[in-house]
Amino acid sequence: MGLSKSHPPTQVKLLVSPTPGRIPWSLLSWLALGSGAIFFMVVILSGARLIVDPYSPNWLKTAFPGLVNSFEAVPQTADEIQAEIKAQNIIAGQPIAWPSADRPKAWFYPILSPDSQSIQALWVYRVRGNQRQRVEQITIRPLKESFITTPLVGTASQVASVDSDATLASVKLMPSPSDPWLLLEGQHRYGNTVMRYGQILSYQTQSQRLHRLLNWSSTGQPPQWRADQQQQQLIIDQTVGLRPSFLLYQLVPNSPPQLHEILLYRSIYESDLSTSLYDKALKLAQGAVWSHSLQMMQSAKKALGSDWSPAAQAQLDLIELHAKHTKAQTEQTLSSEQQHILAYLIDGQWKQALSSLEENPAIYDSTLKRIERDFDALWRGVTTHLQVHPNDEATQIWGALLVTARQSSEAGQDWLKQKKPTQNTLKRLQALDPSQSAAIASDTTADDVTDSTSASPDTLPATTAPGRYLSLVGQARGVDSPGEGWLRSQTLPTPIPGQIWYHIDIQLLQDSSGWGRPTTAVTAANFWAESLSLRRQMQLFSSARPTAGIMIHGVKATGSGLTLLAIGPEMNGSAVVSTGNSLQWLNTLPWNTAPVLETAPGSDISEPDAQISSPANLEASMVQTIGQQLGLTSEQIEQLYPHLRYTQLDLHGDSALEHIFSIGSELPSTLAIAPGQTIIFSSFGDVLYSDMGQQQSLLALIGSGDPATLLVERSGSYSVIGL
Repeated sequence: MGLSKSHPPTQVKLLVSPTPGRIPWSLLSWLALGSGAIFFMVVILSGARLIVDPYSPNWLKTAFPGLVNSFEAVPQTADEIQAEIKAQNIIAGQPIAWPSADRPKAWFYPILSPDSQSIQALWVYRVRGNQRQRVEQITIRPLKESFITTPLVGTASQVASVDSDATLASVKLMPSPSDPWLLLEGQHRYGNTVMRYGQILSYQTQSQRLHRLLNWSSTGQPPQWRADQQQQQLIIDQTVGLRPSFLLYQLVPNSPPQLHEILLYRSIYESDLSTSLYDKALKLAQGAVWSHSLQMMQSAKKALGSDWSPAAQAQLDLIELHAKHTKAQTEQTLSSEQQHILAYLIDGQWKQALSSLEENPAIYDSTLKRIERDFDALWRGVTTHLQVHPNDEATQIWGALLVTARQSSEAGQDWLKQKKPTQNTLKRLQALDPSQSAAIASDTTADDVTDSTSASPDTLPATTAPGRYLSLVGQARGVDSPGEGWLRSQTLPTPIPGQIWYHIDIQLLQDSSGWGRPTTAVTAANFWAESLSLRRQMQLFSSARPTAGIMIHGVKATGSGLTLLAIGPEMNGSAVVSTGNSLQWLNTLPWNTAPVLETAPGSDISEPDAQISSPANLEASMVQTIGQQLGLTSEQIEQLYPHLRYTQLDLHGDSALEHIFSIGSELPSTLAIAPGQTIIFSSFGDVLYSDMGQQQSLLALIGSGDPATLLVERSGSYSVIGL
């Protein structure tokens, strides 16, 4: 049998055609790449054409209107422009050429109001050969007078609030780093002060657009470039009188450019860098103590070395701008010695100002009147300087003089004493005003009072006697204004910053016979005449501590008693008013731990009354009463007992000791009891007073042994109750 002949394997090829209607992915990719490349080339070519001629027809301006100014006009000759303006009944001012009329690159046409008194619009033309093509036009809006008069706020030239519009009357080119800047200006008189105001516009020659950079208002010249800064810093002068005020703007050369105001109310350093000198200098600048701030900022610059930043340098530049002005004023020949003293004060030269006043005692009263007119700014400088240098003698004295100028010499002395001055400081203050040292023995200014509601006010007789009233206890309520009906000083003073008016309702009065509530027999005039010494000792108390002295300026009788009018430091809510040693505060009593009981604190007391009067059983009975008032179990009473404070005092003046218990702090968490609750028992164990479980608390004892009166607080108000 023969073998069959072998054959190679058969190869099969499959041809697969694409599904009808579908394009292969490879073809789609090529189409996408090709389209992207074409679009990219079109954008490049259109962009190049746009750069060469921004105002030729170009689809990019429609697709991206923010790229260039989309305003277009037909190129015109100068005569054609004038003819167009005349045909539209428009009034145009003198056109301005930039950079010069003989070789202009742009023209600016101010469009005026019908009366030709103000600019309403600005048309911008670029130069194309012998023709001009309008490429931009903007409306010029007026400024609000409330913005224009901002530099006058807080000065003697301050005007009533106004919100009218003030138009701009002129426009000119101002020096600029590269592209043209336009200065629009108007003027308006407010009293004796002429205010200049306006806008600064920047014209970008590349984009052919106008940009508003700044609205400005000045009491002096229009904005000026600082001479030594190569048009990098712009100054606006807002000075009124002797006190300098400048705004400083740093140029940021963006497109369009920007003007960033230099501020002194924000540190530019992080907290991890030691900048104490810088921080103090900045604080002094915020209080307008310019010369001292400059010296300290220059020291800070040396101390920081390479860490000194351009932003800090800009702050130093602004401080130096003010300091040069204030320093120069102290070296000028001024019209009066009071002006010299004021110039020293504005410059922060407290010692020189004080020396001038001490050398010219005859001008004391007139100087006080002058500094009172500038009180707010001077007070800010004094208080700021004392924050940096709290023990500076001259500054302390000027602070007291400012308080004297606004209120009284008595108030000035009281303010100074709060600064813990040396005896020499007090003597220098008293030496300036002889009546101030004499005020310790007399009250000539405070006693000259009249009834403000009387048609023909009666003058109370002045008195130099201390008066019969020794102390009082009252509740002070802060009020926004004094109100009417007071027997008061001829002219009420104005509270200084941080102070407010108070109405003080007198609840207890003390004289040589003891404490008692004011009766209707005590008239306002009688109280004033008999309270000279008392009025000088009154203090505000907060948390059982004297906060500050309080100055009394008036009194009136009400249906419920007497109310005083006073000025004192601002406090939240009500406050207690009294003299220094009149109140025996609860936390100052001679507390001891509760006595050891022979029986368990929570055990039942069932002995006859005769046995309860024994000391051990009496104390156990009182503890049992405490538990009952608090609603405690025997176990809880036993837990509470070690935390009770205890003392004995003669509150009735009969030599019998009353028992006082108070709940101490650091109570066990299992006891939901508020500390400080107090109960008073008689010598026989009767409850005389208790606020345990009540919405009130005992604060102090008044007149222990008189018999005593209790000062109690309920929901933020104070009242007195007798035992």
